[in-house]
Amino acid sequence: MNIFILEDNLIQQQRLERIIKALTLKHQIRYRNLISTAKPDYLISQVEQAANHQLYFLDLEIKNEKHTGLAVAKEIRKKDPYGTIVFVTTHSELAPKTFAYRVAALDFIEKDLPEEEFIQKVEACLLIADERRTIPVSLDLFSFENKYTSFQIPFSDILYFETIDIAHKIRLITTSKVLDFYAELHEIAESDERLFRCHRAFVVNLANIRSIDKKNKLVLFDHDESCSVSRRLQKETIERMEAFRRKEFSNDGS
Repeated sequence: MNIFILEDNLIQQQRLERIIKALTLKHQIRYRNLISTAKPDYLISQVEQAANHQLYFLDLEIKNEKHTGLAVAKEIRKKDPYGTIVFVTTHSELAPKTFAYRVAALDFIEKDLPEEEFIQKVEACLLIADERRTIPVSLDLFSFENKYTSFQIPFSDILYFETIDIAHKIRLITTSKVLDFYAELHEIAESDERLFRCHRAFVVNLANIRSIDKKNKLVLFDHDESCSVSRRLQKETIERMEAFRRKEFSNDGS
């Protein structure tokens, strides 16, 4: 789990950092990174690297713009549908607005609460986020773990995996976000029968292939996504895809 703080008041930012560090130590809550920033664009850029079950503490007003936090929350939801969002603000009158933005915020914490009450609210959010971290986001998950990384993502979201220029780094393309992590492509291909290495640089999710473009040697997916398929493996990719569809049809009919 990563924990994000969006706050443009340095004193408030440091206050929240201090409280979070003390509470995670108290409850032995494991987190990978604690990322604090006053820049909405920077926070959103870091969400690209986030796996599931992240925790976000967002100030609603950034640089005198009252709705910035809501706009950031909306962008977060596009990339991280399972993250836990908490608003921390002095603008309690904006609480009803959070429902209009449909970002499913967990709580709305006022900065000017008595310190003990403020800490209790942050503590409750941390405990809930930590509990969510251990709960699968879907019954049908791709779960991956090695010495470099650990994450879960619904299989239905996965389009394909590809190698990138950085050694041993893999990029996962899904229906809603992009995730980079360290692994070997053969590890991915061997982890589930639905995943097939159709090219030296690509592993595809057979369940989400829309069609094969034989002429251009491409695997096509929804969302205008595609990846290469090697000439040598094109026939086997089609056979695997069709076999998977027959199996799915048979299971649905039983």
